[in-house]
Amino acid sequence: MMADRRSRSSCTKYSTLLVLLALEAGRPVFGQLPPRNARCGEYCSFNHITGYVGPLDTNAQLREALNSVSYKQEIVFAHHAQLDFAYQMVQRWQKFGYGHLIVLYPEQRLCDRLRGAFDKLGCAWYEDHTKMAWIIKQEGGCKGCTDKWLIHYTGARAVRMGYNVLVADADTMPIYDFYGIIHQPPYNSVNMYNQREGNFNVNGGMYYIRNASRSGPVAYLLYDNILKNVRWYEDVGPLRRAVGLSDSDGSTGLYPGFLCNDQFSLSDAVHGAIVGRPQIFECVFWHHPRRPEWEKLHLGEYSKAGPQGAAGFGPYAMVKVAVPEAVRRGSNGDPEAEMVSSVLRIPHARGQWPPERGGYPFAPTLGPLASHVAELFREAGDGAPAFPDPNDPASAAAADAAPPENWAYFPPWVANTHSMGPANNGNDGWYNDHLTGQLPAALSHLHAGLTPGDFTKLVHFAVEVPDGWDFDTALRVNAGGSPYLGTELHGHTPPLLALAPGVAHAKLGWADFAAMMQGLLRLGLVLNRAVVWPWVPCEAPFLRREGATYDPAVSGHKIPWSDYINTSAAIPSGPATASLKDGLRCLVAAADKLSCLRGGTRPGAASSAPRGLLPHEFDHWLAAGRRAGGQAAAALDPSPANTVQDILKQRGGSVAPPAADASSPPPPLTLTAADLALLAADPTGAAGSSSAPVLWLSSPVVLPELPSPEHARLYDKVAAMCCVLQGPPSRECVDRPPGAQMLPT
Repeated sequence: MMADRRSRSSCTKYSTLLVLLALEAGRPVFGQLPPRNARCGEYCSFNHITGYVGPLDTNAQLREALNSVSYKQEIVFAHHAQLDFAYQMVQRWQKFGYGHLIVLYPEQRLCDRLRGAFDKLGCAWYEDHTKMAWIIKQEGGCKGCTDKWLIHYTGARAVRMGYNVLVADADTMPIYDFYGIIHQPPYNSVNMYNQREGNFNVNGGMYYIRNASRSGPVAYLLYDNILKNVRWYEDVGPLRRAVGLSDSDGSTGLYPGFLCNDQFSLSDAVHGAIVGRPQIFECVFWHHPRRPEWEKLHLGEYSKAGPQGAAGFGPYAMVKVAVPEAVRRGSNGDPEAEMVSSVLRIPHARGQWPPERGGYPFAPTLGPLASHVAELFREAGDGAPAFPDPNDPASAAAADAAPPENWAYFPPWVANTHSMGPANNGNDGWYNDHLTGQLPAALSHLHAGLTPGDFTKLVHFAVEVPDGWDFDTALRVNAGGSPYLGTELHGHTPPLLALAPGVAHAKLGWADFAAMMQGLLRLGLVLNRAVVWPWVPCEAPFLRREGATYDPAVSGHKIPWSDYINTSAAIPSGPATASLKDGLRCLVAAADKLSCLRGGTRPGAASSAPRGLLPHEFDHWLAAGRRAGGQAAAALDPSPANTVQDILKQRGGSVAPPAADASSPPPPLTLTAADLALLAADPTGAAGSSSAPVLWLSSPVVLPELPSPEHARLYDKVAAMCCVLQGPPSRECVDRPPGAQMLPT
């Protein structure tokens, strides 16, 4: 397990004396898959909480928040700097039935934005930015980590107060009765669960603490995870000297105001409690001038600590546990499967920080910010014993005397990564439980293995995960507005140009698809309409996985669909009304680029102006319009009044050639300058409505010439960055970050 810290590795099975995880005499009885609206079990908390919106600077404020939002001593802390993520996460968790959730922000205004969207809300912030400077004003090492560190800090404080805490990123969702599993034997003998990263590290965005002592190893490691970073923020000099940097050497990122990457820091805290010695291995790894030697030294120590298996497995044990029937998809269908576990102790250096391990990496005394943190945690313990100083030899006995606590990686059937894990990843289709009748896990975290794109997590939630994404919350905030990706959160849906159903057909190749998209966007620019990037039948040959022999056009779709669909190029969707027999529709991932969705449809438009909608957004827009009813709703479907080909025919413009036969797709219509003038003209009488909210194309179009050099220059800029216009798209285009797509138009 320790041989390569950057890759997932196998583990040798062996027996363990950890009776805490021994199976009970009889297998736990787990229920059958319940209806979706009843999956929160005995912890359906939404109707039992009152909500809290306010600051958390003091322990009194945190206690008030916990009293108002927690349920049965359970609380969830979450974060996200982007409001669209936060809206959708709160909606997902509340819709599931979990209301015991507090979203954390560095300032009040973001909570004020969320407050208008929900009848009940847990949202909090920190007002005294001077005492929170180590998070909010930090300038080195972990820029962009502000909100992540807020959940670690607040979660650690709540554990010190005696609460069970789930820390969850905003790209998470409950799918099944998490607490019903985690509170049953043998799972309930574990005090701390961490989601496993691809290597042996822990993930910083999903961990759970249950029945931990206020002064035990779990509470201590969470406190230590905070305190060491505050000390480095106040004085990084000892850490720099410990790794051999001169005062003038700024090459490695250990700058004044250093804050470790939250995930690396938490990994060090957890593994320090496992091996029994404080660790700074991960926090220093990417900054160390002699990285290979540093890694070898620490991995050697890890592998020698704790109980030994046949392969020198170190302090970790594999134990078999019963898997609830409802989530056995996550264990490959097995009723019992293995879980990685260990024992936590309060780590202690015993006054020894060997030079080869960096020496003592802290200033000799606590600075004012660290002193504030220490006092806050002392007070939060409400009389619980103070934590022993891990660097004072006189406190070693107290550290040794603290009862050990139990730790495990989350088994993948309890909490998993959406696109990783044993036969349960979203890319295979297992998140479409209405198609499979099975659930992949109790909790999901969409943090790795997704298709490329600029909004990929939101897109996966919307397309692939039932109930993972719901616009209604954001619409309540902005009545009449539209929170689609192309329009930003407060934008309004512009006039649209869309392909009629069936135009994007199942026989498309990359070149034909790219040409179809080029004609769509070029006409959108001419008509000043945002385009709708279409669904494509997943049977299309250009979406086939290389080397796949299975042909869904012949045999129908099946799960796992990643066997034959290139799930790095497209995200299949099985909407709630569909079955595999009905076929699958795919969102082509190349459209998920900022340049395809924002930047305007005319020269000089603002970079945030709408350029396109993704197909699931268009479906939502159409559904909302149809629900509204009336004459406006009638104009949303293709008809002679709003189909480009019909409008041109009625006005004496070009007409597309007929299809070769009834089974052939419609051939493209080549548009002339005269055609463009006819479409741009104000409609008269019954000649058609080019001012309709959506214009439809009943066949592909080709525009050899754009009406002005400015339009041509704008199109060329977009075409270089909007990968859906390239067939197949280049890696350079797919990997181009959003910041490199914001060219002036």
